[in-house]
Amino acid sequence: MPLSLPKLNLLPGLRKLLPAGRAGAPKRDSLLFERLFWGALSGGLATILFAESPVLDTMEMNLLEWRYKTGHELNRAFRSFYSFAPLKAAGNSDVVLVTYDDEDQFDLEGEGEEGGAAPIQEVMARLVSTIESGSPLLLVLDLDLRGKADNRLVAALRANKGNTVLALPGSLDNPNDLPAAELRKSVLKCAFDHVIIEQNGLTCRMPILANLNNIYVGEGETASNMNGRGELVESLPEVVAPLMSARAGVGPSRSKISDFAQEELPIYIKFSGKEYPVYKARDILSETVSPLSFSNKVVLLGTNFSQKVDNTPRVRTPLMNKVPNIYIQAEAISTLSKNEPIRSFPRSILHHILLLIGGALGALSSTLAMGRRTTIFLTIAMLLTLLTQLSFQYLNVQVPVLPLLAVLMLTYIFGTLIYLDTDLRLRNRELAMAREAMQVRAEEERQRIAEDLHDETLPALSAVARMADKLTHEMDGSDTPRQMREKLDGAISEMRRVINDLHPSVLETMGFKPALENLLAILERETDIAGQFEDRTENGPTPPLDLETILNDFTRLQLYRIVQESLNNVQKHAQASEVKLIISQFGTDLAEEGLQIDIIDNGKGMDLDFSPETKGTRQSSKTSHGLINIRQRAQLIGAQVNWKKPDSTFANDSNSSNKSGTQVTIKMTIRKKEEGNG
Repeated sequence: MPLSLPKLNLLPGLRKLLPAGRAGAPKRDSLLFERLFWGALSGGLATILFAESPVLDTMEMNLLEWRYKTGHELNRAFRSFYSFAPLKAAGNSDVVLVTYDDEDQFDLEGEGEEGGAAPIQEVMARLVSTIESGSPLLLVLDLDLRGKADNRLVAALRANKGNTVLALPGSLDNPNDLPAAELRKSVLKCAFDHVIIEQNGLTCRMPILANLNNIYVGEGETASNMNGRGELVESLPEVVAPLMSARAGVGPSRSKISDFAQEELPIYIKFSGKEYPVYKARDILSETVSPLSFSNKVVLLGTNFSQKVDNTPRVRTPLMNKVPNIYIQAEAISTLSKNEPIRSFPRSILHHILLLIGGALGALSSTLAMGRRTTIFLTIAMLLTLLTQLSFQYLNVQVPVLPLLAVLMLTYIFGTLIYLDTDLRLRNRELAMAREAMQVRAEEERQRIAEDLHDETLPALSAVARMADKLTHEMDGSDTPRQMREKLDGAISEMRRVINDLHPSVLETMGFKPALENLLAILERETDIAGQFEDRTENGPTPPLDLETILNDFTRLQLYRIVQESLNNVQKHAQASEVKLIISQFGTDLAEEGLQIDIIDNGKGMDLDFSPETKGTRQSSKTSHGLINIRQRAQLIGAQVNWKKPDSTFANDSNSSNKSGTQVTIKMTIRKKEEGNG
């Protein structure tokens, strides 16, 4: 069952601006206002409570791999659509990879001397000289060069100091992992090749944080005297990209990279599926590959161990598994050089956008029908997913889609509940109005029949009665005219009673209270039941209510019918000897005033466990129908009817100990007291 929302009584000025609709009809515009208000409020509340959940942030990071793979497939489909040719992976002409694997190790390295430099340094010295002869844009050494420095490598680095970058593998927390000081002083920039591995296993974010205590950063400078620069360590792509920008005019400048906020770290790697030219160190030294192949290119020189000696950590990309670290560095450098780092959408702005979206979607969801709501929300979900993917892929902006989808789902659920609740209340009001209209038409039809009987049938019977009187004089000594007259008098009396039941003119001629008292008098006249009428409104603590003015004709008629049906039940079923009809008013200590009518008898009582409130079935169908009719009439005028045992017995009832009796209470709020009036 939908949750019940309190009726909206806020902003009465705005509610008055809405059209009131046709007279007597449910105020659909007012109901629309309530739906919009509660829908927007629930949408904003759902956003505040759920959309900023840390769980969604973790799930959003795990969605990165799906974003990359989807972007890759979209690119494939896009290029295939326009080229109409088999797709080949896009090449890259800016970055060249040079690998030094275990085969090169055994073929090129000699035996190392005890306490001397590693043999790989002598091989690197020859490689640096050979590659630099081809005039590369930058040469990046991403190698394990820890330990004592070889003089030949130091000389080669110093000779090409203007465009050589030295990277550091290993752990930044251990100063012993640093390359020899002679090597660090001989290169343009001493950078760090570490990258961040996300929770989903992907390697994609830079820069990094590390422990810089007592780590040598540059000549004459250590991390301990960096004057509050913090622990933000430049990664290898952050060093190479600004150098490329300074030399070739491509990529971000140093100030551009420094502008990245630490709490909104960008994704430096697009994983676009490029293929980089790859050369082996052995082929370069044997002159199989011409040094001119490296002209004006960024050359990344790194180790690429095969499965034979698989002790190099390998990372996973969305498109390839267990790729070497040098490939990750190449992807990051290529992304930065094209000014395509993927930035996170600012959280401060996103928070306000989510609130607006949540409120708008909540208002929309609470006003749409079920089928249309579902269609629109599914369409919005697909559009949000597509737009955030396109922004990630082409605008280089990572907009979190999971918080958006969470807001969408929650507003759909809350809006549906609000719609169902308000729709149920609207249908109940329409049903009540339909019952009221049927009751009005029934009363109009009764009045028409009563008028026809009064104007046509009753005069005809009176004429026949006068003819019977005439026959009495003409047929002296015969009892037939007299008996005919008696029968006609009984028929006329019954006809008047039927006319009064169909349309109680006593309400119009005598008033409401006298009409009720007249019902009690009719009961006394037709049965042996003693009636007692009490009007307690005159002697109450508050001024009596002017019922003739406050109650409209329809309300007075329904109250009259309820009392009439209750007295009929006493006459037919209660086996009572006395009945009280009490009229009083309540509201002395409450914020509202109303009318109360009690019909109390000393009869055998009724089975309260099977009253209309408990939907009992043990009563006869005729009695149950009468009670249901009473309740329906009460609902039409906003009254409440309750059946219970009387609070006190009748003083003149000698058999009251053997009888329980029944008390019917009708309560109806007539008006609310104005604030300050008591």
